[in-house]
Amino acid sequence: MSAQQPFTGRPVERRTLLRLALAGPVAGLTAAGCAKPAGDAAGAPTTAISATVRGDAPLEFFNFDGGFGKEWTNLPLDLYRQKYPQAAVKLTSGQQLPQQLQPRFVQGNPPDLIENVGLDTASLVGQNQVLELESLLGAPAWDTPGKTVAATLLPGAADAGRYDGKKFAMPYTYNLSGIWYSKPLLDKHGWQYPKTWDEMIALCARIKAAGLAPWTYQGKFPGYLTVPLLMSALKAAGPQVAVAVDNLEPNAWRHEALVEAATRYHEVAAKGYLLDGTTGLSHTQAQTYWAQGKAVFIPCGSWLENELGAVVPKDFGMTAAPAQGLSAADKLPFEAISGGPGGELLVAAKAKNPQGALELLRIILSKQSMQNFTRLTKSLTVVSGAADGLDLSPALTSMRQVINAAGSHVYPDWSFRTWYKKLLKASDDATGALMARELTPQQWSKRMQDAADRTAKDASVKKFSR
Repeated sequence: MSAQQPFTGRPVERRTLLRLALAGPVAGLTAAGCAKPAGDAAGAPTTAISATVRGDAPLEFFNFDGGFGKEWTNLPLDLYRQKYPQAAVKLTSGQQLPQQLQPRFVQGNPPDLIENVGLDTASLVGQNQVLELESLLGAPAWDTPGKTVAATLLPGAADAGRYDGKKFAMPYTYNLSGIWYSKPLLDKHGWQYPKTWDEMIALCARIKAAGLAPWTYQGKFPGYLTVPLLMSALKAAGPQVAVAVDNLEPNAWRHEALVEAATRYHEVAAKGYLLDGTTGLSHTQAQTYWAQGKAVFIPCGSWLENELGAVVPKDFGMTAAPAQGLSAADKLPFEAISGGPGGELLVAAKAKNPQGALELLRIILSKQSMQNFTRLTKSLTVVSGAADGLDLSPALTSMRQVINAAGSHVYPDWSFRTWYKKLLKASDDATGALMARELTPQQWSKRMQDAADRTAKDASVKKFSR
């Protein structure tokens, strides 16, 4: 699962973003994996960051070996080695970051740069364990002469990962969380992707009558389903419902839009529209069954294609779509989506080589490295033009279409999911219980409000607001 970034409360203008990120072929571009270092690495003046890097200091990058894998790290690490040949550069990987890295933070020897999925960033910020990144934003871009790092980023990337206004986490991907389906499968049956929940429930009945399971999801990780559920509520009520939830306001989770969104997802389970055994499936199991055609719809982020790999048939036609709206009275259009800058790279403040980590992060955010990332992972990045010259898969093409259609209505994930880990777990558990029919929608709403109230009253938890 990919990490999510705080909801800023403001939709980001995305028409310009997509025009820059997916501008199409550019004549004469060198293949990303074969290009020589440009800009700084080719002899440009030393930057304020590189001036403080000890060329012989060891450097460790901890990679989350999940949906994006680790092959993408080879190029930026090699570029670092080329510039600092005396440095011993080490890549370590894992999937259980709390268990693997929290002891190292306590012991005072964390990795220098961390691709974070699972660590409580808010707590690390409060403990002064994470380095502030403003100097990185103002540094010269690695391979775009005349521009700072910030000037090469797509809208929203410089603002994501802030706590009390200060930049501590750097996104590197551009995420889209939505509902996925096989377009050839829908076309074969003459089905249209539903825009409202009334249409979805009606289609589910036809899908089941055709002998297929309408839905599956990553049952052991209900957060995959929470994201579109919250998006349906956001469409109905507008962004203020997310602000109230994130700010831990009394009765925020009791809003009728949240209850109604929970009701519609509960209806999928109650009417037998889930693939049998879904609630016990891991993310890889559910996604594999979906790719095998055993279910029609699955919620997921933009990493789905890469995570599935060769499991997906070549003619499957992976297609992304927005979550359903609740009614014609929704305050946001159907085309509104959950997405924006995602992923999270952290520089450990008390690591042995944080300045080297900043330099590696500057290299990662180069157009060269991010184009290589897109080529290998089939995922978009936060760097402008990083998809130029690349052939886009059907999945990436569909994401481009969805983002273009959304226009300014692209909304990052709700901030409570990043700020308050216990509340995040409570929401995952409650959604899992909702889909297992152990909670009614009203009970789901009450459980979430109780969890939010406990968080608000817990003096040991640092509070954030927007």
